[in-house]
Amino acid sequence: MRREKIRFNHWRLPVLAGLLGFVLMTGLFAVQGMTPFGDHNLLIGDLGTQYIPFFTDFMRLVRTHSWDLYNFHQAFGGSWVPVIAYYLLSPFNLLLVFFKASQIPIAMALLIMLKIATIAGTMTFYLQEHWRTQRPFVMVFGLAFAFSGFVALNFFNIMWLDALIFLPLVTWGLDRLVITGRTGGYFCWLGISVLTDYYLGYMTCLFVVAYFLYLVTAEWPAGQTLREWWRAKRHLSYRFVGASLLSVGSTLLILLPTVLSMLVTPKTQSQAGNFHLFPLFGLEFFGQMGVGSANYLQRLSHGPAIFASSLVVLLAIAYFGLPQVKRAAKVRAASLLIFLFLGMWLQGFNTVWHLMTPPAGYPFRNSFFFSFVLILVASSAWQAGIQQLARGWRWGIPGGLIGLILLGWALVPLMQTLTQSDYYASLQPVNWAAVVTGVVLLSLTAGLLWLGRYHPGWVGLIVMVELVVNFGFALNGVDYGSQRRYTQAYEQSVKRLNPVTTAPTLYRVRNNTPTVAPGFHGHYNPYNDGMWLGYNGTTAYSSTISAKTIAMAKSLGLYTRNERRLSHEGFTPVTEMLFGIHTKLTKQGNVAVGSYTGMGFAVNQRFLTLKLSANAIENQEAILQTLRSSQRPYFVPVAAGHDQVKAIWRVNNHPTNFVYNHVWRVTPQASGRIYLFDPTSSSKYSTMSVNGHSVAPRMMMDGNTGMINLGEYRRGQALTIKFASNRPTPKSLAVATLPADRLAAVRQVTGQHALTLKRHRGHLHTDYQGTMTATTQRRWAYLSLPHEQGWRITVNDQPVKARTVLGDMTAVPLTPGKNKIVIRYHVPGSLLGLVLTVVSGATYGVLWYRRRL
Repeated sequence: MRREKIRFNHWRLPVLAGLLGFVLMTGLFAVQGMTPFGDHNLLIGDLGTQYIPFFTDFMRLVRTHSWDLYNFHQAFGGSWVPVIAYYLLSPFNLLLVFFKASQIPIAMALLIMLKIATIAGTMTFYLQEHWRTQRPFVMVFGLAFAFSGFVALNFFNIMWLDALIFLPLVTWGLDRLVITGRTGGYFCWLGISVLTDYYLGYMTCLFVVAYFLYLVTAEWPAGQTLREWWRAKRHLSYRFVGASLLSVGSTLLILLPTVLSMLVTPKTQSQAGNFHLFPLFGLEFFGQMGVGSANYLQRLSHGPAIFASSLVVLLAIAYFGLPQVKRAAKVRAASLLIFLFLGMWLQGFNTVWHLMTPPAGYPFRNSFFFSFVLILVASSAWQAGIQQLARGWRWGIPGGLIGLILLGWALVPLMQTLTQSDYYASLQPVNWAAVVTGVVLLSLTAGLLWLGRYHPGWVGLIVMVELVVNFGFALNGVDYGSQRRYTQAYEQSVKRLNPVTTAPTLYRVRNNTPTVAPGFHGHYNPYNDGMWLGYNGTTAYSSTISAKTIAMAKSLGLYTRNERRLSHEGFTPVTEMLFGIHTKLTKQGNVAVGSYTGMGFAVNQRFLTLKLSANAIENQEAILQTLRSSQRPYFVPVAAGHDQVKAIWRVNNHPTNFVYNHVWRVTPQASGRIYLFDPTSSSKYSTMSVNGHSVAPRMMMDGNTGMINLGEYRRGQALTIKFASNRPTPKSLAVATLPADRLAAVRQVTGQHALTLKRHRGHLHTDYQGTMTATTQRRWAYLSLPHEQGWRITVNDQPVKARTVLGDMTAVPLTPGKNKIVIRYHVPGSLLGLVLTVVSGATYGVLWYRRRL
């Protein structure tokens, strides 16, 4: 009976904290009218453009029992493993099996509520175990972490919430390691933390080193030398290092293939300036200690989100003034906070924390570690008792904080003027209503703590109100989608796309229509539309896209906004042929692509040696010439005529980057569709027109590169192109006509040697098979597949070595005559990762059994 009571008490407070957190989130979402309490869904930010499409495609993979780990739904294809490892490995995702595909946004809202509630529970559990207490007030600190500023600003980056769930459990495992020498809890929870989100898991690994030093230096007898201390602690340190390495090693089945894939992404390209030790923010940092320091509109650029309630910051500072706390304990706590602060404040340290690459948006992703330690220090003060705090500290702390908060926000306009930085611009205008609210709540909390006898119940209530108010401020500006419209649009799109998603033949689809756009409140960019609806697309928005894919796409005229986004803009019949695009999705219906010739075709030796330049029209001309040699050019340049230019320095009373306004007269030298390409990224396309008709692309491409379709015109027809640029002459522009009959002649040649691939499912694998006819002049097969180490390709049942062509595509050798081609994908590093995982797990098991770990 007594054992059952102890067990109940052990879990009572964490469970109650989780339930309370869930109730608070339910109230917040209900007030906002969010699903499942209203029509507003979370098609916002990265949750709407990345996570929900990825979750939808992943559940399609699970429900169809597909074991094909190469995904053709994103970009031109890529391994599923890095996407799964980066976005989809949370154990909470198992709940998605209870929802239909069109209900995934509802599931996301419920998962967010559950995760935040779980954070409250695990943080309460950690603090309860850390202080060996059953006092209910510990739940307040658990809620402070669950509703911290980091969570309020980043809750829709749903994978990050798992790191906050497991961080208290990892530190609890470290507590047990230091106290008892047992490593089981630490080994398991660190491995789970790294496995579910290796990006923030990497940060957790950095943090546990600092936290371990914080713990092991707690017991340092006076007069003991460093050598003596090390002699006493070295076995414990060896246990920590061994358990850490083996824990991370046990995740290599997933982590190693992911790392190998991520090494080829643009994120691995670092600059020396990223490691310079210059400050990233100023006194406005103190404003982050009050409510409403940032909101959804500032999600891409804001200060470190460290808010964890006025109570936490007051107690954390008071800790250093408590006379009963030993000086050594204060030094240790201050050192840990300073270490974490420098990791945010100085660029070089911040870069190290962010996996050696500064984040592109959503800055200071390591700020929740500072909040965690701030809560730990605050709870330390609470446990020690704050009654002995001197009067000067009691009034100096809130007074000083209020002064710094007001000064920091007041300096923002001046700092923006002095630095002209995007960061300070993002903080404008200062939300003085939030600042005043924060100051009032801080003053009220200080009064409850130090005016007469404090009442924990009232203090806890004020903290919960403050956490909810801060979360409400953070939701300002959220452009919710409509779940009702989304469900209708999704189901209609699935029905429409059924012929292409169920076809056994492998080909790609180009989307020119907004499929699920009605579900969004704002503008919809269909980067991940292929993953959303299950067709083989050409676009992507993901952190896992290969740098070579992006470089090749830009060289061939496709618009890439940045290293993580590949769009549907910039295609020509040439690139449609190269990438095996069979169907276009338009508002009028599904349209067959005339230049489609399969997923590859036979090419000559010259094709293998093609080098792409910065000019997409020149590159496409060179490709066509190798496919069918011709004395006449395929892309016929226009005859450039008079250019009238006018300099306009301001537009709508604002300075412009595109000063020179051109009225350029040109004459086509052939009939057909005309394309424009600016390799210098100096043109403004959004206002470009030809003979008074707008030719602006659907996406905002100003100041970038991409093929612009100017329309079809006759030979000799006078054309006037109006556009703005940051160059005084149009000499850098490439403008040429691609006659349809000239391209048809190339297609006739490639069609004789085309490759049609069909999917064949086997036991635990999927392969693609087809046949291709080769000649003595065309003894290589160009395959419309990104070149990856994981391909296993056989020709006539013999393995062949693939070569890279066009920067990122694949070619394999053929023999004259008919060739049977079989393509299969094996995840690179998976076998080695499996071996290392088994070895790491077995080694830990043996050492744990022998009580070495």
